[in-house]
Amino acid sequence: MVKFLTIFSVLSASMMISAAASAVEPTPPAATATIDPMQQMICRKDKETGSLVKTKKTCHTRAQWAYIADFNQSFSRDLVDNAQTKPAGN
Repeated sequence: MVKFLTIFSVLSASMMISAAASAVEPTPPAATATIDPMQQMICRKDKETGSLVKTKKTCHTRAQWAYIADFNQSFSRDLVDNAQTKPAGN
């Protein structure tokens, strides 16, 4: 009789634990969380100068590509403006 009660109590305890574990809602995985589009990685292939087939792969986030584009645009604008304002000659 004691063995029966011990087995019964163990079974009922394990059933209660599994019921409690199944009642807890699972947490959503981190992969389904929304990602900021400016943090998305973008890779580009650029042809290397002097080669017909060799390419170079460059990866940056969208925010970094936007910064690079703004920097290049302002640099080229300053280059053109400085060339036009300098006098020719001595």
